[in-house]
Parts: sequence; C-alpha cells; structure tokens
Amino acid sequence: MIKKYAHNPAASPEPDPTGTVAERITDLFETLGRREQDVAREILRQYPLSALSTVAALAERSSVSTATVLRLVQRLDLNGYGEFQEAVKSDVARLLETPLQRLSAQTAHPSAQEEGSLLRELLVRTAHQLQNCHDPVMDADFQTAIALLADPKNRIYCAGGHRSRHVAALLTEYLGLLRPNIQLVEGPPEGWQRYLLEMNNRTVVCVTDIRRYQPSLLKFSSLASAQGAHVIAISDAWADRRDFGAEVLFRMPSASASPIDSHCGQLLLAEALVGGLASKIGPPLHERLTLGETLSCTGSSYSQSDNP
Repeated sequence: MIKKYAHNPAASPEPDPTGTVAERITDLFETLGRREQDVAREILRQYPLSALSTVAALAERSSVSTATVLRLVQRLDLNGYGEFQEAVKSDVARLLETPLQRLSAQTAHPSAQEEGSLLRELLVRTAHQLQNCHDPVMDADFQTAIALLADPKNRIYCAGGHRSRHVAALLTEYLGLLRPNIQLVEGPPEGWQRYLLEMNNRTVVCVTDIRRYQPSLLKFSSLASAQGAHVIAISDAWADRRDFGAEVLFRMPSASASPIDSHCGQLLLAEALVGGLASKIGPPLHERLTLGETLSCTGSSYSQSDNP
C-alpha cells in the first residue's frame, strides 16, 4: 500500500531510479500537491500512452498549467519533459522485449542477489503492480461488465489469444458453473465466422490477450462488436479499446521478473468477474450449484456397480 507522508517534504521518499516512471510516481503520490496529484492520476490512468503526449496536451487533460506538469517531472529527479518522455520510452522498450531478449539481458547481467531472492522480487513486484492498477474508472467498468454477464438474456462467448487461451478457457469453465449459455471460442480462426453469425445485441464476448496481440483475435473482437455484441476485453497496459472494439477494457499489469510476461493480472480479473457475477446472482445460484453437485460424474456416490 502507498505510504502516507502528510505532504511533509522532509519525510518524502526518494523516487527509486530503477523503477518505472509509473512506479516512481506512485511512490511519491501522497507527498504531491493537489494539482500535481491531478497530473499523476492522468499519467497513471493509461500509462504509458497518457505520458507520451506533449506537455501542453497532458496539462490540458489534467486541467492544470504546464508549470504544474513540469514541477511533477522535477519531483521525479528528471531534467525536463524531454528526459521524462525518454524515461517513459525506456519503460515501453523494456516491456516490449521478447522473451529471448529478456533472457539474453539477464544472462549478460547476472543478479548478485542471494538464492531465493528472485521469487521474493517477483511476488513483491506483482503485488505492487496489482495494487496500483486500480482506479475509480475500473470500478465503473467492472460494474458494467458484471451487469452484462448477469443478464440471463445474454449469451456469452470467451476467446483468448495465442498466449491467453488458458485464461479464456478458465473463465468459460467458471462462468459455466454460474449460469447457462457460456461458450468457448475454439478451433482455428478461419472457422470463427460461425460464432459471429450467431451474434447480436444479446451477445457478450469476453476476450483476453496481451502484447504482440493475435491479429485474428482483434479482428474477431471488432467484428463481434460490429454485429452488436458487447465486448469485454482483458489485456495489458498497452491495449487500446478501439483495437478490440471493446465496450469495457481492463488494462492489467503484465510485467514480470522472468523472461515471460505475467498472466497474473488477467487471471485475477477473470476471477474477480466470476466472484462479482456470483454475488450479483445471489441466492438462486445455490440451487444451480446444488444441482451441479448432484449431477457430478466424479462424486463418491457413483461407482461401476451403478452402471448396469
């Protein structure tokens, strides 16, 4: 959680020069003035995209002066807005590295940390990222998504990209326990038009994918939206709502200490949707789950002798 320093400059934490710009802003947030916090919120809202505009554009979106933006940049120990954007671009470059590039960098600069520190670093970093990805806009989007998933008149499809199929499959399985009319989009993309033919304004499509997005999934999602479907996208910090044709987009952290991008944020959001839907359905869900237990093919009450 963010530590509070009551805007006391003497107690202000020093920004970690090894962290991303977003992490450094988060560490300083409670020590910033009200106007500087407005700028910080705007940067963090869609980081890094929000930080790649001109200083004038960022100031306008934050409803502050350019001088306020520059004061925030100075608090980050950066020498001007140009250096600020170079730091943001470095963050982008690091996150867009392929697994091979990340592994090569780790091999070239082996860590001198004690054994087991990688696990600790991964857990701390992931927890930090998940804590800081939340904002009021996400709450509103979450309620919209739950309302769409809870409407019994809606049919729900789940689809995942090359690296996120397991998230879509898990979401399909869990949603299917809670309500009917849930289907996983399967098979090669060449055959996905059969799903699109059935879609209309009573369709909800949950798509999940991360950077180096699967082009066919983006096209499928956009075509579904064109058919009238409500698209809920679970992706990473670089995702654009327009690319998915999404009504709701959740940008979850995917950076990892390993060479492979993390799906922790996507999985957490998928589980949150399942939990939110269960709460929305309420008491009637008990009857469905009870019937599901009764119909289980793996229950202890079933044996070979029961089968004539």
